[in-house]
Amino acid sequence: MNNTPNRKKRISAACCFIALLAVEILIGKYGGGFVRDYLGDVLVIPLLYCFVRVFYVRPAPWLPAAVGGLGILAEVIQYLNFCDRFGIDRGSLLGILLGSVADWRDVICYAMGTVLIYSAEHFSRKQQRHCRKEGT
Repeated sequence: MNNTPNRKKRISAACCFIALLAVEILIGKYGGGFVRDYLGDVLVIPLLYCFVRVFYVRPAPWLPAAVGGLGILAEVIQYLNFCDRFGIDRGSLLGILLGSVADWRDVICYAMGTVLIYSAEHFSRKQQRHCRKEGT
């Protein structure tokens, strides 16, 4: 069984993950205003998607929605004051990952990130079909 296509997909997803992680770190360290408040939240969904794609390469049209749903779940957890209710220190790694302040604008950013993933997947599939049709 030839596993080369899956390996290429995993490597591609890992490279995208690393690039997006670097951008997110730079935004966190140097970004301000719109870039930090909104662009970082939009890009976190594709970042998580690429991470999942390193391990799960099979076609999954539901996966972008699932990853976007994780972002929305994080906002719900913040809205419900999960960290305070369960005594999780906001400065701990888990507290930072869960976040502490719910904002409906974050949900819009996560939705935009999900649309970015769907768009990228659509254009990727379209390009693959075109290449197969052309024989390249």
